[in-house]
Amino acid sequence: MSAGLTSEAFPPVHRNVRGRWAPIYLSPILHSPERLVIAVAVVGDDGFHVEAANALNRLECLYGGAADTAIFAAQVALDELHHSLLQYGEAALKQGGLVFSGVEIGEVRDGEALSLSEIGRLWMSAISSLYRFVPEEADAAISVEGSRDQPQDRLPILVLSQVTEQAPKLGQYFSDEIRNQRLRRLPGRAARISIDYAGPRFVANFATLGSGAPAGSVDRIKRKMFDLKVKQDNESFGLFGARPYEMILFTPQFNTPFLSDRQTDRLGEAIHDLTEQSKREGFALQALHDVPEISRRVVTAETLSQ
Repeated sequence: MSAGLTSEAFPPVHRNVRGRWAPIYLSPILHSPERLVIAVAVVGDDGFHVEAANALNRLECLYGGAADTAIFAAQVALDELHHSLLQYGEAALKQGGLVFSGVEIGEVRDGEALSLSEIGRLWMSAISSLYRFVPEEADAAISVEGSRDQPQDRLPILVLSQVTEQAPKLGQYFSDEIRNQRLRRLPGRAARISIDYAGPRFVANFATLGSGAPAGSVDRIKRKMFDLKVKQDNESFGLFGARPYEMILFTPQFNTPFLSDRQTDRLGEAIHDLTEQSKREGFALQALHDVPEISRRVVTAETLSQ
């Protein structure tokens, strides 16, 4: 009796895809020849992928407090690249410099793998010291649970809960991610602008500034401030007209017993620097000390304007 063979008896054949890829370089020290690879951008027939450095916190070992500026420049530049790729495709890789001096696009090369994202992963793991290789299936799990190095900030979800208790109708103005109890995108991953709350009379992003103002907290706050700035600049016309914008921080009080003098100093310096930056960008920054206070700020900003 002969055994019948069917297509199911053979493993599936995976066809590789081809793409054009380029490294994205960061020069942390202006006018220095030193360069670090912060991403690999890949373009193919069916789209593009930007595989960003997922271990930018390693810059703190080299540059200390000055790493914040380098990390912020890297993330803003990758956002600019993302939008440029959407508009121009592969031609965006040939434009060279990006919005920040010290960030540039390297030589464009050919690559091949199972997917465009796989091309980016393989090359980033080969050429970047700011990248930790994570298999695709593990990366999918992390995207749900949050980054292991930088836990996701649950503050926006807590604010939503308390705001809806005080004014249920305002819940609809929180982002879909927050209303569906999903956490924000992974740090270091190029993505679209994200706003936590955009009501008829008030727009805000929320973030926690941890004890001693760790670099990870400051980095995420600067990222959210950039998102506010972009949305504010784009809101020249529209249904709502001009609305006040605010970056609202949850911070410990300076007289909290568990803060050391050094942590208090760093926290104060971070709040001062972030406040000055928010003024330059044209919106306010509020440093508040508990979730109810933040929630009342949102409700008050909406109701007092009516």
